[in-house]
Amino acid sequence: MIRNLCVSLALLTLPASAMAQLGVEDALEYLNRAESERAVSILQPLAARGDVLAQYNLGVLALGAQAGMSADDADLWLGKAAQSGYLPAQTALADLMVDRHDWTQAAHWYLLAAQAGDITAQFMSGLILDQGLAGAPDPQAAAQWYELAAQQGHKQAQFALGSLLTEQCQPEQAAPWFEHAALQGHVAAQFELARALATGQGMAQDAGAARGWYLRAAHAGSGPAMHNLALMQARGQGGRSSYRLALAWALNAQGAGHDSAQDLIAALRDVMPPEAQADAEALAQSCLAALSDDCN
Repeated sequence: MIRNLCVSLALLTLPASAMAQLGVEDALEYLNRAESERAVSILQPLAARGDVLAQYNLGVLALGAQAGMSADDADLWLGKAAQSGYLPAQTALADLMVDRHDWTQAAHWYLLAAQAGDITAQFMSGLILDQGLAGAPDPQAAAQWYELAAQQGHKQAQFALGSLLTEQCQPEQAAPWFEHAALQGHVAAQFELARALATGQGMAQDAGAARGWYLRAAHAGSGPAMHNLALMQARGQGGRSSYRLALAWALNAQGAGHDSAQDLIAALRDVMPPEAQADAEALAQSCLAALSDDCN
């Protein structure tokens, strides 16, 4: 459904002969009727004559193994459209290469798409360079691609850039990117922003704000955020001190697979009466589901 919508939009902007455009539109109409064989019969001669939209659509159909088409057909037609500079084909082919773990070819097609302005391809180009998936790692080049995508609001790129800058011991430059991504709901960025606020690394220390960001990440399922929130609650950092809340979140952290919470749980149980422990256990689930306002 998404691919068909993208193709339909492209029909309005890609130069093509009127006959070819009508042919592709007819093929899409057959696809909407679930008549893929009729669609392929229209698209194949158009694609053979070099029509990029027909090539791309055939490639998409082949990816879905429709009308008896194969992975080789997907490679053929997506490759032809990509070589002609058709951006959706370049990104589709790059994604296909990732699925096959062919990072060299993926890097090639992502780079072309990134140079054409595709934001996700810019992020992926940065990721491949950052992690050295298609050669030696190149953090400097990775940062350039990350920043291009990050400046356009790509939250994964914002987080990746923040992480790369942190590794390069540049916390002041990293913190704003964590904040940008955190505001868009990136859970790991919310945790990193909370940690920066709690420690004063890269930004002014603010325990109250840190506690709030840990809470947001905790509600999204972050075990480390649950654990750090519990520690702050036990110590009364950034807000009231509450062993009951601390134990509730520590139990949630343990349930989320954060093994370090076990020591905190044991320490809290040592100083809490049984009825308070039972109250915390009951509160844990309602806090996790954000059903209670009494969780921070």
